[in-house]
Amino acid sequence: MQSEKRVDDRCRAVFIDRDGVVVRIVMRDGVPTSPFRREEFAMDPYAEDALKKIGAMGFKRFLASNQPDVAYDHLTYAEWKWMHRHVEKLSFDDMFVCMHGREDECECKKPKPGLLLDAAEKWNVDLSRSFMIGDTEADTKAARAAGVKSILIDAPYNQGVKSDYRVKSFMGAANLISALERGDMI
Repeated sequence: MQSEKRVDDRCRAVFIDRDGVVVRIVMRDGVPTSPFRREEFAMDPYAEDALKKIGAMGFKRFLASNQPDVAYDHLTYAEWKWMHRHVEKLSFDDMFVCMHGREDECECKKPKPGLLLDAAEKWNVDLSRSFMIGDTEADTKAARAAGVKSILIDAPYNQGVKSDYRVKSFMGAANLISALERGDMI
């Protein structure tokens, strides 16, 4: 007989968007996009340090990312996989990726909370004690819909986006979570 997951056994998690947090954004005609070619691909040089800091605080670290560019024919799956393999080498506890386009209307594509809810179910996550780090309104809306606090990476393209917190970088988000854990006033 399978045992029930107990409420007091729930873990805390930080859900982390890929592009704009772990991977650098590429601006195309003033619009932020994911990299479409290998030569555009660049990761945040402090991404692994930020992930380790988050993990050291006892949080699970989950990638929660929309990746529709193969569906939109911006790049091949092989090219996308080459880039994503670099992200897979980082110390995430698990990865939840939506490859669907807007027209698919799936429940996992942010701003819907499906990626976060799937991770919460799989890992027994206490969403009320968890965070989402992202760079877009889709990230903050998914966080709100799932009941987690949102941390927005400040960028010129997201100045009108509402979030619980706003920081300058992925490491800044890790430092914010650490300060909140210590009870420091931010």
